[in-house]
Amino acid sequence: MANNSKSDAEVRYAKAQKRAQEATKAQSDADAEAKRVNDNTARLKALRLAKEASDAAAALANPPAAKGRKKKAAAKSVRVEKLNASNDD
Repeated sequence: MANNSKSDAEVRYAKAQKRAQEATKAQSDADAEAKRVNDNTARLKALRLAKEASDAAAALANPPAAKGRKKKAAAKSVRVEKLNASNDD
């Protein structure tokens, strides 16, 4: 019986050790993934900021052409007498 209980204790200890190793590995994997995501986010932010800066510089170098106001076509006025005369025919 003593031999059996020692064996059970060793099995429980081995399981606990294995769980601890798996937890450590899982934590290091999570840390590595978080670092990868943060590095990628920083890289994309740098690219976005560089593009925005170049777009702003290009906008200053090439301002859009000023839009002039179009003149409205003047409505032709027709005399009332002329309208009445053409309707009398």
